[in-house]
Amino acid sequence: PSKTDIENRLYGEELAMLAKRFLRDLHNSATIEASLGDPAGLGPEIVAAAWRALKSTGPVFAVLGDADLLAAFGPVERISDTAHAAAAFASALPVLQSPLDAPVTPGKGDPRHAAAILRWIETGVALCLEGRARALVTAPIAKAPLYE
Repeated sequence: PSKTDIENRLYGEELAMLAKRFLRDLHNSATIEASLGDPAGLGPEIVAAAWRALKSTGPVFAVLGDADLLAAFGPVERISDTAHAAAAFASALPVLQSPLDAPVTPGKGDPRHAAAILRWIETGVALCLEGRARALVTAPIAKAPLYE
């Protein structure tokens, strides 16, 4: 190979290494997102229990859901961006507020919640694709109300 070929190969390898470092650093700073799941099911309780278990050790996560509903299970802090989750996590469950359109009756799935459930999942997927979240976890979802 010529000197130019070797220089081009080394340059390409250097760019690849820098890209890997950038992605690693981006993922290390990104939070985990948790979709609230079915608001009438176990989702709110599971998310709140996970926060209580992890609030002092992490990993940090933020919830995509209805903060007013989650407030019944412990302290919450509405955040406007996933970047604010770490600052809130030790003292309150960080929630990217996306309110429900209808009241919740525990134990009774409601098709009026379908739009919110899907919105929470779609938002989480978008945050992952943008690199602002490193993972998306969904709390349990009752699928029947999504099809009604």
